[in-house]
Amino acid sequence: MTSDSPENQKLPPLCRAKMKETSVPCEPLLSFDFEWTEEFVRRYESSFLHDLLNSAGGLRGYLELLHEIDDPAVMKKYADNSMMLCDSLIDEIEYHRQFLLAESGTLRPILNETTTDEILRQTALTLKNHAVTKGRHIEVLNGHSEKIATDKVLLSRILVNMTKNAIEATEEGGGVMIGSCRSGDIIRFGVHNSTGIPPEIRAQLFTSQVSTKGNTRGIGLFSIRLLGAQLGGTVGFESSDADGTCFYIDLPAHASR
Repeated sequence: MTSDSPENQKLPPLCRAKMKETSVPCEPLLSFDFEWTEEFVRRYESSFLHDLLNSAGGLRGYLELLHEIDDPAVMKKYADNSMMLCDSLIDEIEYHRQFLLAESGTLRPILNETTTDEILRQTALTLKNHAVTKGRHIEVLNGHSEKIATDKVLLSRILVNMTKNAIEATEEGGGVMIGSCRSGDIIRFGVHNSTGIPPEIRAQLFTSQVSTKGNTRGIGLFSIRLLGAQLGGTVGFESSDADGTCFYIDLPAHASR
């Protein structure tokens, strides 16, 4: 979307097209910058199990309902939801697999041409019926669609993780916005929610030493930073009590193969 797009104006300044004037990004995280400390291993395992149990618990609930009803129409609805939760479970496992490959330096992104609209639609669709989205909504900002050469599966998973973090910080009944904009050869994907992050936490985000979700959570943003670097991307955020929080990833429109 362009910087003067009405849809674009819904996002705080850091998610708009004048990126070089407002951006304060994190340095890309490479595998050799990373160390598996005992504390991080504990938090990683806890986070992984938490995500799997969320998806598996929702799946078990729908299967129990299927076992109890006889209405074919309702059974089909529950079966469809069960399929989506199965896909979510597989997606969680695949995301963690990619994180481990990135950490070891063996992840090889598959680059193909796609569009920003396709990436944003896939992100919203993945989370539409996810347990974390219950009682909240995702708004996809419709702007000018741009072509981008990237690994669309990996990028979508990065944005899903960003969006899940934003949803978890959003009160029931609220929502988050996702969108994109372009400045020169850089395309930015942004995720916005209305909640500000406490100042004492902001300086430590995207590191393995801080969690906004309790002592056993909080590797999501760290993994975004690591995986984003595999795409040649840079991540960052802006947050204030007045404007809420916008996380973003900047990517080259034409990645080198």
